[in-house]
Amino acid sequence: MTRHPSEATLLAYAAGTLPVPHGIVVRTHLALCGDCGGNLALATALGGAVLEEMPPAELAPGALARVLARLDQPAPPAPAPRRVPSTVAELATGRWWWIAPGMRLMPLLKRGRDDARLDLIRVAPGMALPGHGHTGTELTCVLQGAFGDATGTYHAGDIAEGDEELDHQPTALAVGQDCICLIATTGRLRAHGWLARLVQPLVGV
Repeated sequence: MTRHPSEATLLAYAAGTLPVPHGIVVRTHLALCGDCGGNLALATALGGAVLEEMPPAELAPGALARVLARLDQPAPPAPAPRRVPSTVAELATGRWWWIAPGMRLMPLLKRGRDDARLDLIRVAPGMALPGHGHTGTELTCVLQGAFGDATGTYHAGDIAEGDEELDHQPTALAVGQDCICLIATTGRLRAHGWLARLVQPLVGV
């Protein structure tokens, strides 16, 4: 595992400003990666320092009284620790849809008000996705297998980030198993070939 979220992405995750699908992709990587915990702690500390430097804001009417009233109430029970889903078996709770020979898609979260969606994609070894660009951001975490594109090679646990400038054709590497990725996207794909343009309206990407 050599590809990790950028500093900007970690800061946005710590601040809670990422779209929900993108936050799930980062959280999945963090569950698999033993190296990013320190970076996340630093990002959280930086966010706290920025918050301390912000000018004070007025409290809502009655806010202090509500807080003081809660001091006499019993503390709520601590939530039970919950493992973050990070394996194909844990995340693949839906149906695999055929989108092209050797390729399947499983929608996990439909496109919301933030124009973001979350999907699993499964590609057979040696198969290449149709070439495409993006009108928004794309955040990918490899769960199984590996793929390569113009930006490099990505193996299990690695994160790939892209934006409107990314134009690529990911290819699943022949490593003996399907490449399965968790992908969060905003906007739409800019399909290049006829196959991608044919499939695009069917799967809503």
